[in-house]
Amino acid sequence: MSRHLAVELSAQQSALVELLRYLKQHHYHFTTITPLSHQRILTRRKAQTASSLTDIFGWNLPFDADFLPLELFALLQTSQYLERYNDQQWYSCIRVSSLDQHLVVHSGYPTQDIDAVFFGPDTYRFYFHVQQYLKQQQLQPQSALEIGCGTAAVAIALAKQFKIEHMTGIDINPQALSFSAVNAKAAKMDLILAQSDVLQDIDQKFDFIFANPPYLVDDEQRQYRHGGQLDGAEMAFVILQQAIRQLSPQGHLFLYTGAAISQDNNLLYTAIKIFMQDYPDYSWHYQEIDPDVFGEELEHSQYQHIDRISLALITVQAP
Repeated sequence: MSRHLAVELSAQQSALVELLRYLKQHHYHFTTITPLSHQRILTRRKAQTASSLTDIFGWNLPFDADFLPLELFALLQTSQYLERYNDQQWYSCIRVSSLDQHLVVHSGYPTQDIDAVFFGPDTYRFYFHVQQYLKQQQLQPQSALEIGCGTAAVAIALAKQFKIEHMTGIDINPQALSFSAVNAKAAKMDLILAQSDVLQDIDQKFDFIFANPPYLVDDEQRQYRHGGQLDGAEMAFVILQQAIRQLSPQGHLFLYTGAAISQDNNLLYTAIKIFMQDYPDYSWHYQEIDPDVFGEELEHSQYQHIDRISLALITVQAP
């Protein structure tokens, strides 16, 4: 594996680690919702100045400089994720969310930048389904790889829960890998991180490979949303094509993704069905788990031929 990230954290990353530790000590908890729901909550709130830690690091509301303890304010300044809101107020450019027993840092609201690192409802659903799969299959992988790890929240939680000795996270986005290193350090976990475009720079095999790739067609081509061709499912299909060659004997691939479905076709399912004909010894399964998500996307021009966007689990087992 090439381009392995250094273990040493920068001063900015170390400040974020200390921030997570501070918040954990103060029993911080925040469940991140969709951007649309987030905006609805902010719109209906009368007070637009933060009055709690969750206001600052969950809802990203502006806060008065003297609201935070000096040590915490200093950590934010060192992290360089603190910006002026007006002459007397500041706001955090990062958010902190809860998953299982862990706190993870990710991009602040709104996530408009191309390299934004997203954490949201799909993260929770992905974590639930992948851990259920490991339990149902009674798997105890020694080596595991998350493709497009983002915050590495799911990789960290799975490694802890299932005692996975060698956990690797890869992402094409350097900002994602930076946050992943912070989150792993705060969780006191050794996580191998590497920058890679899907599996381009990965040459080893794994007992378990899992991914929650972007699956929408995004006009702004934000990395966490834009899934490419196949009505947004191209990234999921590319991951399957590459990951199947990196599975250990009897290794498992787990994909949580979306598929845009028209009256006539499901391009992702059709592509997988044709591709798997070249792997007759591999067992695979496609399961739709939610028939209708992101309905608001259907209003966009690129989805005028689409009836619905579904969530699907795709699993493959090597012989």
